[in-house]
Amino acid sequence: MKFSVVIPCYNAERWIEQTLESVANQTLSAYEIIVVDDGSTDNSRDRIQGSNVPTTLVQTQRLGPAAARNTAIAAATGDWIAFLDADDWWQPNHLERVQALLKNSDDLVYLAAAEHYSLNVNRVVSLSDNGPLIQPTNQLDHTTYFELYLKHGLLELSSMVVQLARLQEVGSFDPQMSGAEDFDLMLRVVYGKTWAYDPVPSTVYRCNNPDSYSQKSATKELSLTAKFRTLLKNRDCYPVSEQMIQGIAKTIMSKAITECEVEARKAISTLTHPYLSKSQQIIFTLANFSPNLYRLANMLRNKIKGPSYAPRRVVPPAS
Repeated sequence: MKFSVVIPCYNAERWIEQTLESVANQTLSAYEIIVVDDGSTDNSRDRIQGSNVPTTLVQTQRLGPAAARNTAIAAATGDWIAFLDADDWWQPNHLERVQALLKNSDDLVYLAAAEHYSLNVNRVVSLSDNGPLIQPTNQLDHTTYFELYLKHGLLELSSMVVQLARLQEVGSFDPQMSGAEDFDLMLRVVYGKTWAYDPVPSTVYRCNNPDSYSQKSATKELSLTAKFRTLLKNRDCYPVSEQMIQGIAKTIMSKAITECEVEARKAISTLTHPYLSKSQQIIFTLANFSPNLYRLANMLRNKIKGPSYAPRRVVPPAS
């Protein structure tokens, strides 16, 4: 297996050297490392070029993470694409685990758990929620992935490896799906195919990073509607019920009123309004006229309701 490592980079000078070193230190060597510097204004490019890690550096100008990854995929000469964000890193056995699980199967996608490293406290604070997958598993179908994503948020892009031919077949990332381009891609690449999952984390994801490329690329409007837009786009291939769509539309509108400015609320309302019930349409129309009153009522409701489920396994601090 020839792994082409794809790393989109934008203003990641603080992290990129550690990221590259984590690839260079793999027990199973990558075939090539392709870094796309998407118009960084810091010293990212100098750090990449000054690194002892051999890389192919491609430069683009603010295309966004999806298009930047597509640029790297187009330049790849391996047969598997291993994704890694510029502020994440791999454990030394990551590619070895990928090959061990894929080499004797016809799975076209590999996905694994990850550790989540918080910059706020400088330690790993949580792990991916694997759901029922407690051991490395092959031959999972697309319906299983959809169910696991909905229940457990099963998606770690820096742990994902996809056969290049399959990416070319489905058209790689859709830049129009900003905020959910990874979820959209996963739904398309696994549809009608099989995939493998490894519950052992071999990737470390930096959370609470204010300079995250994805966070800076997606507006509040795109972030809130990402999952909703992805489900609408892929509903002909997956069991996306009207009840599910209505429930998500309701949640989005509630967050829009409590978190967004007027223009973003209008755009989100235009998108979600047709999928709301009549009573919900009336409630949110009135709430748009009195957002402060709605925010207060919503705050009290959430306090009574308690914390919502988060798809993470919490790691307590060391004693």
